[in-house]
Amino acid sequence: MTDGHLDVDSVRAGAVLVAPIKVKGAGVYAGDAHAMQGDGEVAGHTTDITAEVSVKVEVLKGLSLDGPILLPLEDDLPPLAKPWRKDEWDRVKSLAKRYGIEPEPVAPVQIIGSGPTINDAAANGFQRAVKLFNMSVEEVRNRVTVTGAVEIGRLPGIVQVSMQVPLRILEELGVADIIIKHYKLPY
Repeated sequence: MTDGHLDVDSVRAGAVLVAPIKVKGAGVYAGDAHAMQGDGEVAGHTTDITAEVSVKVEVLKGLSLDGPILLPLEDDLPPLAKPWRKDEWDRVKSLAKRYGIEPEPVAPVQIIGSGPTINDAAANGFQRAVKLFNMSVEEVRNRVTVTGAVEIGRLPGIVQVSMQVPLRILEELGVADIIIKHYKLPY
């Protein structure tokens, strides 16, 4: 696996982490549990505790990842990345219809980026999204700007690149059902 020491505060009970497994027979471990931690773990430590962890593991065959995808709880998403609720989606469709536009359903996704610095981690997160979603880096950057954020996961170099991704792309990747269920999307 890559990016194993995330220390991202939104990886918590109820979150979904989709991790690339690159070694046959790989296992799963959980450790370095924290009682509290702000974004960034800027001091290089936090309040470490002993914890009992329950993990549900599923294998997604055919999904090729360079790094983790995180589906945090909705409360942990940046404001622009939060999913549209049914009433909001209905208003979007109504407004779009007035202007002859067909809106495309989207869903929030966080790509974990890593590197020796925050800037390198952000560039890595953008490149992972470019490759995974088959988009240009300009499209990824624009989607992050308008429908997401780049958040510090852990210093010196873990970030969460959040953006709304067209549902058709997530369907092609085979992850749409997981995301729709996790966020209870109206589509």
